[in-house]
Amino acid sequence: MRVAIIGAGPGGLSCAHELERHGVKPDIFEQRPRTGDIISHVGAVLQLMNRPIKDPVEEIKESCHISIKPLNLLKKVIMHASRVSGSVSGNLGYLFERGQAEKSVESQLLAQIKTPVQYNIRADYAVLSKEYDYVVVATGAYDIAKILGCWEDIFKTWLMGATVLGSFDRNTMNMWLNTEYAGNGYAYLAPFNHRSASLVLVVQNADRKNIAHYWKKFWQVENFTYEVTALWDLEHVSGFVYPHQVGNILFVGNAGGFLEALLGFALFGAVRSGVFAARSIVEGRNYEDFLAHLKENIMASIKLRKVLNRFTNRDYDHLIALLTTPGIKQFVYNTNLDVIKYLARII
Repeated sequence: MRVAIIGAGPGGLSCAHELERHGVKPDIFEQRPRTGDIISHVGAVLQLMNRPIKDPVEEIKESCHISIKPLNLLKKVIMHASRVSGSVSGNLGYLFERGQAEKSVESQLLAQIKTPVQYNIRADYAVLSKEYDYVVVATGAYDIAKILGCWEDIFKTWLMGATVLGSFDRNTMNMWLNTEYAGNGYAYLAPFNHRSASLVLVVQNADRKNIAHYWKKFWQVENFTYEVTALWDLEHVSGFVYPHQVGNILFVGNAGGFLEALLGFALFGAVRSGVFAARSIVEGRNYEDFLAHLKENIMASIKLRKVLNRFTNRDYDHLIALLTTPGIKQFVYNTNLDVIKYLARII
């Protein structure tokens, strides 16, 4: 059996790992010279977003046979709106380093596969689909799914991020919701360690031409004094994909619409969809049948995202006040109730 994987990010590498477990050696094509983004940054996997799974890292280890070591445990989230701030605490999830560094998720996954990655190759999915039994699209982009008619934009944003120096609690993430500089997007600060952190602004309907304006406004409104050591920007689009397989072409990770639309975190969906694509291939089963839980989570996040897209700053003030009210916050964050899905069903 011949399988080609386009993209050596978390989805593609997880797919390769699972194929190898079943005795299939894929060909992996990556257009960059190395695995992972050039700029390191920190992302999160929130337990709240993946319920009823209690521990996403253990779930990946047990069900996907992949070990990923987080950068830090996430024990506290401080949320800021224009007039209200509040915090929640508990076993909230994990923080992961992304990029090319030794501790990054991409480097950890690369170390767990035997198949060499063929770098600096911009693979053509149409050509490969005629030469291979299966092609797994794990590019992190929506272009191929859109060409094949199975992509729908849900949340189009432009992102600007920086590595900043200061003093940080490595188990705490800060989040901001303010239409003045983010539209109905958001911002977050997640630490690498006590001295450095990723500061990221995600602006709805922005582009490369105006993202610097929103970034400047963000810093002015929040009165930051951090030292910036790296600055970067990129397009960040959540979409709905169906079907996830067209002929012998399967979509995983962001390319398959597994970037959840609520807060834009993608790691858990990327790893699991990559593994499920591999199992679909080696077992000869319908790929969609493996994706039920992931699709349910994505659909719930899409419904809630559409609600948030109508919010004003006053709405965000009320939301954060509610989510950080004693009693309610323990119910939402310190139980394993699938709050996201229940909310999606009643709105």
